[in-house]
Amino acid sequence: TRSPSNCWTSKDCALSLVVASSCKVLFRLRGMTFFRSLSAFRLSLLLLLSPPVTMSLTTTEQSSRGTVLPFSQRPYDLIVYGATGYTGQIAAEYLHKHYRGKVRFALAGRNQAKLQQLRSRLLSKSRSTNGIAKQPEKDYDIPILVADAVRDPESLQTLASSSKVIANYAGSPFMDKALPVVQACVEHGTCYTDITGEVPFQRASQDLYHKAAMASRALIVHACGYDSIPSDIGAFMASKAMRERYQTHCESLEMVVGSSRGGVSGGTLLTAMELMTGSEKYKHKIPSWSYNLVDGTAATETQQEEHDTVSFVTYDQIAKSYVMPFFMAKANAPVVRKSISLLGYGCENNYKCGYREVVAVPNYFVGLTGTLSLIVGGLSILFPPTRWFLTQFILPRPGQGPSREMRDSGYFASQTFATGTNPKNNEPVTTEAYVKSGNAGDPGYKATAQMSVEASLCMALEREACREEGGVLTPAVALGDTLVKRLNRSGMEVGIVGRQNDDSANETLVATTQTAHNKKAA
Repeated sequence: TRSPSNCWTSKDCALSLVVASSCKVLFRLRGMTFFRSLSAFRLSLLLLLSPPVTMSLTTTEQSSRGTVLPFSQRPYDLIVYGATGYTGQIAAEYLHKHYRGKVRFALAGRNQAKLQQLRSRLLSKSRSTNGIAKQPEKDYDIPILVADAVRDPESLQTLASSSKVIANYAGSPFMDKALPVVQACVEHGTCYTDITGEVPFQRASQDLYHKAAMASRALIVHACGYDSIPSDIGAFMASKAMRERYQTHCESLEMVVGSSRGGVSGGTLLTAMELMTGSEKYKHKIPSWSYNLVDGTAATETQQEEHDTVSFVTYDQIAKSYVMPFFMAKANAPVVRKSISLLGYGCENNYKCGYREVVAVPNYFVGLTGTLSLIVGGLSILFPPTRWFLTQFILPRPGQGPSREMRDSGYFASQTFATGTNPKNNEPVTTEAYVKSGNAGDPGYKATAQMSVEASLCMALEREACREEGGVLTPAVALGDTLVKRLNRSGMEVGIVGRQNDDSANETLVATTQTAHNKKAA
C-alpha cells in the first residue's frame, strides 16, 4: 500500500508501479512493504532484466485478446515451436513419421525459409509409417507459422489461440525466450510443454503464471525430455507401488542411472555453461537450486541442505552397487521434489521423503575415474581460458549435435527405488520402478523428442485423462499414468518391479552397466 518510490532508487521509478502491482497480484502482499518480500524482490529483478512485454501478467479474465476457442474448435492439436532447432527438427520428424494423418500439427518458428526447408524435407519422405498408406503430396501438407518470442511477442497470440498444445523447443537458453510463450498459452488456456532443465526459468514461470494458469486450465509442463521425465515418472511409479502394495508412504526415493549412450549439442552446453558461470540471465536463481514446490517460495535452510546426489564414489546399499555423482541431478531433483510435495509421496511432512540421483558403476575404480573426470570438466568450464578454448575448438556450437547414427544407436536405463516401512510388521520395504529408452534412441535428443511429443499428445488428445486443474506443474503431476501409457505404446519401457529385501531386483541394471563397461574397455 505504500508508494513504490519508498523502496526503489530513482532509475527504477519508471517500472516500479508495474512491479508493485504485479507482485501484489502474485503474492497478495498485505501489510508489508514491497522490498521486504524476498519473493517479490526476486521477481522485480526478473522484471527489470527482461523486456517488459515478456513479463506482463494477465489472466484469461483480464485479457482483451477476444473469445478463447474451446479445444474442440481449434485448428491444430499441436504446434511445434522452434521446429528448425536441433531438437525441434527431431520432434517434427517423429510427429511426421508416427502421427501423419492422425494428429493435426503445424511447424512454427521465426525463420520462414528454414521452416519451408524443413517442411519440404519431411514431405519428401516417401515411405508410409504406422500403416498409413502414402498419399499424394497435394492431399497432405504441413502448415507453417512464423512467430518470434523475442522480437515480436504479439505474434505468439496466433499460435496460442489456434492450438490445443504448444511444444516449445526454442531455448538455449529458455530463460530469455520462453516466458512470452508461456504467457500466451496461459492467456488462451492452451497447454504447454518444453524440454528445459533450467530450474531458474521454471521458478520464474511458477511465480509469474501458476495462478493464472489455474484460472484458465492451461497445463504448463516444463522438463518433458530426459530432463526430467525418467526421474519424475520413475519416482511417481515407485511411490505409487509403495502405496498400493504396502499402504504406506515413502521415506526416501533414489534414482540409479544405468548404462547409457548418447551425445550432447552445442545449445545444451551453452545453457549449462551460463548456469555454471553466473550469466546475467540467471542472477535471480534460487539458492541451492531448490524451491518450496507447494507455493513457489524459496526453500528453507533445512531443505537446501538436502543432497541431490552423492559427493564422491560410495557403495549404495539400496542399489547394491558402487555409485558416483550424477551431473544432471541438480536439474532433475527440484522437479521430483515438486511432485513429492504436490502428490504426497512422503509421510506427514512431504520433505521427510528424501530424493537423490546417482550413477551405478561396476567397481570403485570406474567410479573414481568418472568422478575425477566430472571435476576436471567442471573446472575447465569455470576457468575462462580453458572455457574459451573448449568452446572455440572442441565443443559443438549451438545448432550442432550428435550424428544420426549416434542418435539412433543411443540408449538409456534408470531405476528408481522407494523405501518405506511396512505398517503391518514394521519391517523395511522397497519398491522399484524402471524407465528404459526401448526404441527411443539416445537420451538427450531422439528420446527427448519422443518423450516431449508424447507428453504434448497427452494433453492434445487425452486432456480429460490429465489433471483437471491447470497450473505450472511437473510431468508426473499433470500427466501421471496417461504419460506412462503413451510412453509404453511409443516403444519405451516404463514399469514397476516389486521388491522386498530382495537383492535380485537390481541385477539387470548392474549387469547392464558391467556389460557396457566391458564393451567400452574392449
